[in-house]
Amino acid sequence: MPESYPSLHLHTAYNPYPKCVFLQVTPKSSATSQGDFILDLNVRFNEQEKSLLDGQIKFGIKGGKLNLKVQQGKIIEPQLNGNAPFKLIEFCDNSVVWHLMAQTGQSTLKIEHSSALATIQPTNESVEVTVSYTVNLADISITDVTGLWRHDIHPNKHSILERKLAQFLWKERLSPKISMIRLRCNISGEGEKIDSPTTNIEPQHLANLHQLINKIYNAKTNNFLELTEIAQLDSQIDLAGGNFLGTELSGVELNGANLTQSNFRGANLTDADLSEAILSYTRFSGADLSGAYLGNANLQKADFYRSSLALANLIGADLRGANLQEVNLSQTNLSGASVKGSKFGNNEGMTPEIKSNLLERGAIFPEG
Repeated sequence: MPESYPSLHLHTAYNPYPKCVFLQVTPKSSATSQGDFILDLNVRFNEQEKSLLDGQIKFGIKGGKLNLKVQQGKIIEPQLNGNAPFKLIEFCDNSVVWHLMAQTGQSTLKIEHSSALATIQPTNESVEVTVSYTVNLADISITDVTGLWRHDIHPNKHSILERKLAQFLWKERLSPKISMIRLRCNISGEGEKIDSPTTNIEPQHLANLHQLINKIYNAKTNNFLELTEIAQLDSQIDLAGGNFLGTELSGVELNGANLTQSNFRGANLTDADLSEAILSYTRFSGADLSGAYLGNANLQKADFYRSSLALANLIGADLRGANLQEVNLSQTNLSGASVKGSKFGNNEGMTPEIKSNLLERGAIFPEG
């Protein structure tokens, strides 16, 4: 390997929504190994406003992936390990992926973080480094909408309209990458900065969205699954990350659905079928899940604070790390449920026998 390489320069900077996600990457020479360099990262997350149709929307993200890829070089050491909220999930010689996720119940990430990202060893002078941030639909959170519909509508309509906007925004503007930085070596020592242009949304796509919003708004039904179908959303995959605050979902059938990172605070979920659903990091505080079927559901890190699970079936459910404090557990079936690290306390329906059994299985009772 040659003793030194031409310095890295910014080639592409793509930050179309800098308030939502902003990436900045700065290379510097390694003090310990000649020819190697360290990448310094500065990343910011917050809410972003955007005009849409005849109104305004405010959105943010509640998760995603930070990706590092290197060509003509080798990643010696990822240095973002252990820095919350970054979690290393993939690492090989030329790529690293970190996962980010907001805490349960948090609508968006609102942080600024600066630190070393990784140490890179070039293999020749054509080394190229790309850092990007990617999101899926569940990561998109609509936090405010004005001018697109009246807000005195049924909570079911409101939640489906918001999820449709999130899907539209994700497909049209936020994928495959919401932010990206590319660094390349330049033998002449002169850097080139290219700000990727923001592509306009096709007028026909906007017209279709406007028509669909009106169709949902004017629908003669408030049935959740009927509204989902009108909105052309797949109830098994497109509702993840949704805000279903105060919705009426009694008896709804969403077994097997991906509903991770969703907000069901204050919702009526009595007798709902959520068996085998993915409900990790989901907020149920104040919700009524009396008689609900949650058998084999993934409820890791879910928040049930002051909700009711009376008569609910949680056989085989994964409740690791969940918050069940002040939850009504009258005649709740927790047989076979994973409760390691889950928090209980001040529970109606809790008997000494049940408490003892839960403690043996790894549950936590803060009051002792």
